[in-house]
Amino acid sequence: MNIRIVAREEKIIKHCNALAEIIISSRDIYNKSEKQQQAFIETMVGAAIWYIPKPTNAWTGYISVQALKAFHPESNVLKPKLSEEHVYPRKVAARLLLENKDLNGKLLHQLFNEQFGRLHYITPDENKAVIQFQKDAIFNLPEEAYKLAKIDLIKVESTDLKNIKKRDVHTIKKYI
Repeated sequence: MNIRIVAREEKIIKHCNALAEIIISSRDIYNKSEKQQQAFIETMVGAAIWYIPKPTNAWTGYISVQALKAFHPESNVLKPKLSEEHVYPRKVAARLLLENKDLNGKLLHQLFNEQFGRLHYITPDENKAVIQFQKDAIFNLPEEAYKLAKIDLIKVESTDLKNIKKRDVHTIKKYI
């Protein structure tokens, strides 16, 4: 295995262990707090999740149809951009971790690699649109939020992503 990948994974594990300990030690404060303070604690934990290095498998392989269309050379988009959209919103992930009584570093590492550290690629406008459906009070499943925001995701081979970003028409036509 690549030395950089091993070093990154070790860093992720250490961050997950540290964050799990912080969450565990904050749980009593969180549970005794008013809603506003709980939201603040969730924001802090969510920010910490953001600063854990991305796993090598962070990208789910899904990209929005709109993003693909934006990268088509004949689109009217001069400089198309991809937004990294976390499958689980950070505050939702934070709440779930704060409520998880079995939490430890190993479990957090697993959850981060399988759920909380994963992302899709969508357009910046789609990223703004989906936020309203990812609020903690209404968020159930990532798929529901994308459906409500009218974001269609399709699976793309990881080897094609580079060519999509280069606006290669043949690669893009393969998917749309």
